[in-house]
Amino acid sequence: MQVIVINSRGQGDSVTRPGESLKTVRFGVFEVDFANSELRKHGVRLRLQQQPFQVLAALLERPGNVVTREELIVRLWSDGTTVDFDRGLNAAVTRLRQALSDSADAPKYVETVAGRGYRFVAPAESVDQKENPPAPAPPRPQQNPLRWMWRALVLFSIAATAVTIWFLLRRGDARPEKGASFIRLTSDAGLTTTPALSVDGKLIAYASDRGGEGNLDIWVQQVGSREAIRLTRDGTDSYDPSFSPDGRRIAFRSEQDGGGIYVVPTLGGESRRIASLGRRPRYSPDGNWIAYWIGSGNAGFLPPGSAKIYIVPSAGGASRELRPEFAASGYPIWTPDSKHILFVGNRDPKVFAEPVGSPLPAGTQIDWWVTPLEDGPAVATGVNAALRALGFVLLSQAPSAWNSSGDGVLMSGTLADTTNIWMVPISPKTWKVSSAPRRLSFGTTLEAQPSPADGNQVAFASLDENVNIWSLPIDTNRPKPAGGPRRLTQDTVAQVQPAVSRDGKLLAFSSRRSGNRAIWIRDLVTGKETAIANTSWPEFYPAFSPDASRLAYRSNEKQAHFIYVVSVAGGVPERVCKDCAALGGWSSDGRRLLYFEEAPRRLTVLDLASGQRTPLLDDGSYKLDEASFSPDDRWVCFNATIPGRSRIFIAPVRSAGLVPKTEWLAITDGRWDDKPRWSPRGNVLYFISERDGFRCIWAVRLDPAAKRPVGPAFPIFHSHEARRSLMTLGWGDLQMSVARDKIVFNMSERTGNIWLMRR
Repeated sequence: MQVIVINSRGQGDSVTRPGESLKTVRFGVFEVDFANSELRKHGVRLRLQQQPFQVLAALLERPGNVVTREELIVRLWSDGTTVDFDRGLNAAVTRLRQALSDSADAPKYVETVAGRGYRFVAPAESVDQKENPPAPAPPRPQQNPLRWMWRALVLFSIAATAVTIWFLLRRGDARPEKGASFIRLTSDAGLTTTPALSVDGKLIAYASDRGGEGNLDIWVQQVGSREAIRLTRDGTDSYDPSFSPDGRRIAFRSEQDGGGIYVVPTLGGESRRIASLGRRPRYSPDGNWIAYWIGSGNAGFLPPGSAKIYIVPSAGGASRELRPEFAASGYPIWTPDSKHILFVGNRDPKVFAEPVGSPLPAGTQIDWWVTPLEDGPAVATGVNAALRALGFVLLSQAPSAWNSSGDGVLMSGTLADTTNIWMVPISPKTWKVSSAPRRLSFGTTLEAQPSPADGNQVAFASLDENVNIWSLPIDTNRPKPAGGPRRLTQDTVAQVQPAVSRDGKLLAFSSRRSGNRAIWIRDLVTGKETAIANTSWPEFYPAFSPDASRLAYRSNEKQAHFIYVVSVAGGVPERVCKDCAALGGWSSDGRRLLYFEEAPRRLTVLDLASGQRTPLLDDGSYKLDEASFSPDDRWVCFNATIPGRSRIFIAPVRSAGLVPKTEWLAITDGRWDDKPRWSPRGNVLYFISERDGFRCIWAVRLDPAAKRPVGPAFPIFHSHEARRSLMTLGWGDLQMSVARDKIVFNMSERTGNIWLMRR
């Protein structure tokens, strides 16, 4: 067992340059600017955290020579901070290799020297010294031998102290009076995640793919033991466990049979289903109820009609919806008295998402709310204002659990470049945020899913995640893949919402690699990448015109959503639509765009030349999204969702008047089918579905004229591995785009383990 102590610390000092005249070093396609602490690839700045950059700086100071782990530890934690040096240094090197697209097994740049440290093995040159050769060195002054010996003794003492602390921490012997201790509970090579502690803190349950079948199963073990019991074996993902207060049962989410809430004895046995479609179950502290939610989306994106919260008797029975008057509600957790539930709620049917990077207008009601189980009003906690005051950009973080002392809520929050465990103090008397949220962990990985227990213990998942864009080779008119998926990007910053041109030569996506979320275009022939739209506002959902000469995208500006069109060759973007909730596709002649209005959620056709808007579809019972014209412009495909279900439809296009629901053609009947995309000839419709318990790419053949399904849907690409999956992405970030010779989509790659924090 490994015990680590971490104290609060800042971001660290700037990287020290290798020499007074050294400002820029170049190797391969990369360039390091020491003056600005930047790593660039082909001239494009890559996002690299401070510690990985300091590792790179240390290696470049002595290329070809071994830099020991002890030297790197002293450099990274020179302020005396006590951390898990092993874990922190390994994480920094891993992130550096990811940024360089490097491999530990076949290193191009950073080589591991077993038992010693690391070595930079690629040719590197100083751009500054190449352009401005250094002046001849002055005569070296004669040094005092005693002074030299004294310096050597001081350096040796510092190194010895660092090494001693490092080894003491690895053995678990260091226990400073202040700070938190961190114990690693699992050591899996794959993905182990969503931990839950029993109330007394003696048992830990979690989801892991260690079974070898590629899916997540529920496992349970004693805290401090390496022996674990496997509880599920159904071949689909099972995750989000929750202990009953007496520790005898575990509730969890399983994707089997369309997904739902199941309960299984803690020491093994038959599981039973107690609620269909439910997500993230939580036992009430008195053990009488289980709270859950149905729907989709993340805590920062709860459009009206997308999510609802429920409670069900823990022994089984009928479920009861809470707060049906809310436009959307999700992520419920219990208060310590078992009489109230805290949840993420959107009360305003006109608000579709938390504006990213912009303050909410007065009166907007996306927040954490507390509701009694019986009669009484729901109370807004004010958490968004508290998080915004700290500099959070993506608000409405999901609450995980009330802490063991009952005076605050634990959450995983992303501030700047790090995702850590936070505690939000909330008064049990007023249900209001009572003081500033506090960060409890300071790791460099993605720290998520905190679960508390008695004795100020918190279990959490420490994850490494990369979200990149992949390409599946296929003649999309004849839906049979010609091989496996190929990675198109390899960034440490998530690449989301990909769009490919019809000829398959250009790729567009939304990325924060330059700091702000911007639209980038990559030439898939030359590999050149360009930020096509990079303003101070976050930009989303790119869509190429049919001839790939223009690009449409959505921008969030203050409290409004806008659609812009810009030339792919560059230029000033033209604003073409205001208050547009979502962007659809282009017509084949490039003269019209589909978009959805904010409220009501109406699909509208926009004529780009005249600005005329023609409503096409409107239905109050569904949330409509993901619309696109057929190649002949006579039809539109779209998906229609209600909490817990999403289906795909096709409707005819008319020049005037709404198309009634009676003329919609139902294309799919799965529980959750989304992202419909036409083939170039319009004879196949591709979509993403969860019908087999995983999120995979499917297709259905269509009658060329009537557009009705011809035969059942069939799989194109199965994503059944938990660690490389479409499942962990929010539906807003996950996108799929179809060209004549490929399908592009973004996919998450995750690994991780469970840690225990004792405060």
